[in-house]
Amino acid sequence: MDMVELATDAIADYGYWALGVFLVILAPEALMPFAGFLAHEGLLNLWLSILVGSLGGTTGSTLIYLLARRAGEERMRDLVRRRGRWVLVRESDLDLVLGVYERKGYWIVAGGRLIPTVRSLVSIPAGLLPMSFGRFVGLTFLGTFIWNSFLGLAGYTLGAQWSALEPYLGVYGALVTATVLLVVGIFVVRRLLAQGVKGR
Repeated sequence: MDMVELATDAIADYGYWALGVFLVILAPEALMPFAGFLAHEGLLNLWLSILVGSLGGTTGSTLIYLLARRAGEERMRDLVRRRGRWVLVRESDLDLVLGVYERKGYWIVAGGRLIPTVRSLVSIPAGLLPMSFGRFVGLTFLGTFIWNSFLGLAGYTLGAQWSALEPYLGVYGALVTATVLLVVGIFVVRRLLAQGVKGR
């Protein structure tokens, strides 16, 4: 039995608290359609499920934010100065990311909740800046609530056919992951080529 099967069994047996706990660590795509199905069957309240699931997801992101905030920008800069060359990261890269967050951080934190893989990463620069705790939690909850509403309503609408969503969500997740890997790959190749030119 994998983690998702364990979670769906627990949600079916124990309801809201299991949904909230498992969404601290699992992606909403895996559980919210199932919660919508349970609401369709009258076993859960749809909007309470969405609320509880959003609180769980927000908690998970907030833990990452707090870890990044504890590390702090100066410690991260020191790490990049000392070890960054081994992972092809420069201090200017950190400046770029934090600069974008200072200008567009609200949109990135809220909008990032709708994107698999990215949703965990957006918490790190927000913690390093740091974005204020209340603002981060509010924006994270807003984005999470919007995405969970879509997933929960889709599961509710499909009812017993809720699992039909899985292939589409899988394709969406795969496309996002492939895009992230492509961007990282382009970054690595360009940085290696730049270092090769400098080394001549």
